[in-house]
Formats: sequence, structure tokens, C-alpha cells
Amino acid sequence: MKLKHLFFFTPYYEQNRGNSTTAKRIVAGLTARGIKVTVFPYEEASWDEEWAKRFAAADLFHILHLRRFAEWRKYKEGLAFLQPYVLTSGGTDVNEDLKNREAAKLIQSVTNQSCAITVFSEDGRSKLLHAYPELAERIYVIPQSAWLPDPSHEPQIPIHPGWPKLLLPAGLRPVKDVFYIWDELTRMREKWPELSFTIIGAALDDKLLAEVEWRRQKYDWFHYIQEVPLACMRSIYEQFDLVLNLSKSEGQPMALLEAMALGKPVVARRNPGNESILTDRETGLLFEQPEQFPALVEQLLEDDGWRRQLSERARQFVETKHSLEQEIKAFLAVYDHCLQRADRK
Repeated sequence: MKLKHLFFFTPYYEQNRGNSTTAKRIVAGLTARGIKVTVFPYEEASWDEEWAKRFAAADLFHILHLRRFAEWRKYKEGLAFLQPYVLTSGGTDVNEDLKNREAAKLIQSVTNQSCAITVFSEDGRSKLLHAYPELAERIYVIPQSAWLPDPSHEPQIPIHPGWPKLLLPAGLRPVKDVFYIWDELTRMREKWPELSFTIIGAALDDKLLAEVEWRRQKYDWFHYIQEVPLACMRSIYEQFDLVLNLSKSEGQPMALLEAMALGKPVVARRNPGNESILTDRETGLLFEQPEQFPALVEQLLEDDGWRRQLSERARQFVETKHSLEQEIKAFLAVYDHCLQRADRK
């Protein structure tokens, strides 16, 4: 059976978050291949009879984020999957949710009936296998690709002046640890008095948003931009000197891949997700403690030749290992496997 109609469950599609970026990228790649894709953002839309009709007409289902979907499905007793479904880890579900016994049990309620489960990295695969060794034969590693939509119809967003301008693309939630290097940044301004630090991302935690707003009002070199359309991100990256990732844990950081694809140097906190796309001092810089950060940035900014080499190697790495064509080809192979398996039953 050839796939004609895919029903795609994603927690978010309108709000500019990592999950929505992943969903939009996959949908764009599949649509370009002539596949009809129906997208249902289950954290943003209400399930009704019209959605149920579209669901019933699909050949295959693809579900993004294990724990979020399992929670949503708990209250949908009539939702029966008569066709195979593929699960894709959202990152947090494997890196954080599996640490919680109840969440892990909830995740298992959807993994048990899945045809295949995809993760972004070998680290994600090993964590799933540690929790559910019985899933070994259905877990596939499919790295994310770097993709930004056509920016031609989106307005440019002006960025505050300064040098160097540091960008942290991150939704405001504790795991992103957005102030991890704050003390170092304040000290770095003694050397670079025009240094600026900008966070861009959705406000997902009220307590953290309050702290961001307090600091933004107190420090004129710190800026916060709430979520913007994905198509605006290309012009935003291009206006900054360095792109950062400070997360405690990551699935696979899309923002870093996007920045690397555009030739922007990246500096990231060492964690398995960041290490899955960065080779230290080859395609980016990794650090383990806040006090290591200033020296890395100084070396990067003061050695133009090395910075250009680092950025070019990163761009070539993304082009070679994280292309949309490769990602979609891998998903299509998984879909074909599931459809063939269903035909044999």
C-alpha cells in the first residue's frame, strides 16, 4: 500500500515552539513529495466530528511527543487507531519525562501499540531502550534537518544594536536555564561594554517570565522578544554575532542547526543533545561550567579566521548530515515499513 494521506498529531502548530517547528518541517517535506497531510495540533485545537472524519480517512498516523499525546489521549475513549501509527519523541519526553515513574507509565501506554518510534539521536534511543528494552526493534534514529520557510512575506524584526550581540533562542521554561551564564555576561561587559544578550521564545512559565521582565527593565543590555513567526527567524539569526544554547537537556536543538546552516557561530552547554550535532572546536564550541564561557567567546571573537572556519565547517556539516531530503526519505522508509506490516496482517 502506498501512503497517500497522513494524519499528523502535534502538540503545537501555531505557537512557535520546537514541536511546531518539527511538525511544519516534516509537513513541508511530505507535501513536496505529493502526500496529503492533515495536521491536528492537539494542545491548540478541539477534537470534533470533522476531525474524526479526517482521522478515519487517513492511511497512517504520525504522532509527535510521547508524553503529551498520551495525556491528551487519556480523555478520548472513542479514539481507536485502526491503521498503524508512528511516534516521534519531542525531546523533553525522553530526556525529562522518563525520570518520572507516572509519566513513564503513561508513555508506555502509547509506545506499546506503536508500529515505530523515532528519536533524534543515539542518546535518545539509549534512554528509551533503558526504560523499555522490549521496544528495541521498533526504534529508529532520524536526525532533525535544518529548515526555515520562505521569509519573503514576513516583516523584518529590528534588533537592538551592540557588539557582540548574543542570541539565545529558547522558550521560557526551567529546562532551558536561560540565566545559566548571567554572572559571566555581567563580567564580560567590562571588556565589551556594548555586549548585548537577547532571548527570543514563547513565554511558557509565568515565574520565569516575571524574572525576565524584571531583568529586562533593570539592564539595558538585556532584551527579550516573545515568539515570532518561524519565517522571521532567518533575518533574526543574521543580525546576531553568536547563537547560544544553555539548556540542561536537549533532544536535538533546532535553533543551533538553523544558525549553523546560516553560517552563524554557535556556543552551547555540553549535554547529549547538543553533542549530537556539535563537535567541540570543529563545528561549534561546548562548555560545561559558566566560568568557561567568557574565554571561549573571547577566543572566537578575536580570531576572525578561526571563527570563519568554524562557521563554514558547521554549515557544511548541516548541509551533509541534516538535510530535509535525508530526513523525509528516512520517515518515508519508516512509513513504508509500517504499511507493509499492516498489509501482512
